Amino acid sequence: MSGTKASVFPATAAAACLLVLQGCAQMSQAPDSDYRQALEKALTAGQCDGGAVQDMWSAYGRWYAVASSIAGHPKTDEAVALLRQGDQFRLLNCPEVARASYRTLIGRFPEDGFAPLRETARASLRSLPPPLPKPGQPTPVRPPAEI
Repeated sequence: MSGTKASVFPATAAAACLLVLQGCAQMSQAPDSDYRQALEKALTAGQCDGGAVQDMWSAYGRWYAVASSIAGHPKTDEAVALLRQGDQFRLLNCPEVARASYRTLIGRFPEDGFAPLRETARASLRSLPPPLPKPGQPTPVRPPAEI
């Protein structure tokens, strides 16, 4: 009998480990991976609005929230991603998504270490055409701060 018990414990332990490993394999990806996939999907769609762009912003929001909750995390990757996202949508001729990307970078990263990225975002904002007027509103004039 003692031989039977000895062989059951290792088998039970191995089965438990396999269940744990399967659970780990099924966990969702890191927020930055979700964002990268959503960005790629939005860029592939080549549209300036719609579900793919909304999914991209949602994935970025989750990534930023996770990064912000980690004490001491520099968030440099998140800021650079916004700059790159803006540049890519500018090239796709989606100035509103590009504008939102640059403004988000400027607003979310006020720390001194992000000054070069903010300045690049400001320069990119200046290179975009003025925003389209909303129906029933006069044509907007760029504020002096953006010029």
